[in-house]
Amino acid sequence: MVFNNIWKYPKHRLMTIQLVNKTRIMLTYQYLINMGKINLWKGLSVLIFIVAFYTTCTKDSDLNPTNNSSEIFILKDKASFNIGVAVKTNLLSDTAYANTLRKNFNQITAEYEMKMETIWQSSASYSFTKADELVDYALQNEIQVHGHALVWYKSFPVWFKNAKYDSAAFEEKVKEYITTVVTRYKGKVISWDVVNEIFDDYGGLRVDETVYATFHDPIAFYGRCFQYTRNADPQAKLFYNDYSVVISGPKRYAIKQMVERFNNEGYPIDGLGDQFHYKVSTDKMLMKSGMKDMAATGLLVHISELDIVVNVDKSDSYVFTSTEAQKQADTYQAVAEMFEELPQEQKFAITIWGITDKYTWLTGWWHPKEYPLLFDSNYQKKESYNGFLKGLN
Repeated sequence: MVFNNIWKYPKHRLMTIQLVNKTRIMLTYQYLINMGKINLWKGLSVLIFIVAFYTTCTKDSDLNPTNNSSEIFILKDKASFNIGVAVKTNLLSDTAYANTLRKNFNQITAEYEMKMETIWQSSASYSFTKADELVDYALQNEIQVHGHALVWYKSFPVWFKNAKYDSAAFEEKVKEYITTVVTRYKGKVISWDVVNEIFDDYGGLRVDETVYATFHDPIAFYGRCFQYTRNADPQAKLFYNDYSVVISGPKRYAIKQMVERFNNEGYPIDGLGDQFHYKVSTDKMLMKSGMKDMAATGLLVHISELDIVVNVDKSDSYVFTSTEAQKQADTYQAVAEMFEELPQEQKFAITIWGITDKYTWLTGWWHPKEYPLLFDSNYQKKESYNGFLKGLN
């Protein structure tokens, strides 16, 4: 491990080689003296020969390492923070999928296996099969897990909504769910999206979801959800997650107001996540200024579901050309660079929402001809991978 760390840096590598060669010279010389093969005076001429020999045997590339020899070509090795990816448990048996995951990423998020509707089968029944499989796989491969998501308006199970609980019963059941799930994965899941997408695109609370219809003060309820999560696992980092945070001023303002209220009323929160489902055409300066404003809360920042749409017009005749690939690479690079400009202590992770274009959710939700990720359908690195890598410090 020590030699691996030393060898990554050209200056350290050169010093190591020089030290090794000097040691070789002196040990060889001392050996000949001790064995009586030469006397001290004759040894001077022998020493000169030894120096010349080892100097000749040292490669030019050892003494003058090129820039290429010091480059790091793997995302997780270059970043000073975690590089995550959304995964599907049923794909872990695909060798190419699993190999690409383990080689390039050191954190995972379950794409759907840890959402409420998947786990909570009935009032007293939980199904942890898929979530357990994912968490166990991560632990076996020394990959960290970000939990997604405990409370999301789209993920309340049908049976739960049909129960039509009053606010007291509703909260008691949700508290029970949070406590059960978080306790099960205590010490195994390092962080949670406690609450997901409670604000609409204009910064108001969603009026079409269950919590709004049940509670007089939804924000207070969500704050208590954070507290229930903290109680179940005091070490886990707790996040609020949403989309379009850096490009929507009204939504970002509402989130910051919520954070301020949480702080004033003693509810725990450690970080904010912006999903970053953006396009090659999204205004990069707007993203950058929004991220800076988001970080002004002082909380951890998580780019939590990153993918970049290239077929912005949803064209049936779209072709992913080299020009389009470069546009996407430039966007990934810009995203990495703006994240790197944040204070180091606020950089939680960047998570890509999928490993390969072959399995992206966007071919169903956006358009069949969409290629938003870092690896193509054959698990080959795209220009987007290189752009992202280039943007990391």
